[in-house]
Amino acid sequence: MIDYLEYFAVFSGMLYLILISKLIRLGWLFGMFSAAAYTYICFQSSLYFQSILQLIYVFTSFLGFWSWAELKDNKGSETFHLSIQQNIWVILAALSCVFISFYLLSYTTQESALLDSFVTVFSLVATALTILRCIENWYYWWGVNVLAIVLFYQQNLKTTVFLYGVYLVISIYGYIQWQKTLQRK
Repeated sequence: MIDYLEYFAVFSGMLYLILISKLIRLGWLFGMFSAAAYTYICFQSSLYFQSILQLIYVFTSFLGFWSWAELKDNKGSETFHLSIQQNIWVILAALSCVFISFYLLSYTTQESALLDSFVTVFSLVATALTILRCIENWYYWWGVNVLAIVLFYQQNLKTTVFLYGVYLVISIYGYIQWQKTLQRK
């Protein structure tokens, strides 16, 4: 059953990212479907932080859908850049959370705890930046996608490895699309 559920999660996840890269609000709903399926898959694979992360994605999909309500004609009139100083603070805060989560995972039987901590924390950061329509979200997603490929490969979730490879390609496309909306302002 997990195989079929994983295929559904992958398909929904790809639709999510394609639509988000085009600033189409409906993408958040597909993100919710994918995250709900992955909550179960990750828990069954003993990726506890990933399971929690996917559950958080279900709720952030509602938040993203709601916060993008004012977008008109899929135009990114509200996309923006963070300053270098803001990015440094984001990275330092995220790294602090990575080490706290790694410490907490050290009390479990989870494999790849440090890698899971990096993927989880930086995914949350990237998600928040996506909801806010901050263009740097794509940089964070690039790193998350590469690390997630390694993490899910270690767990033998090959279809999910494929998904994160596709996510990496689409996130490059998304960055280009969001850059174009910034240049049109």
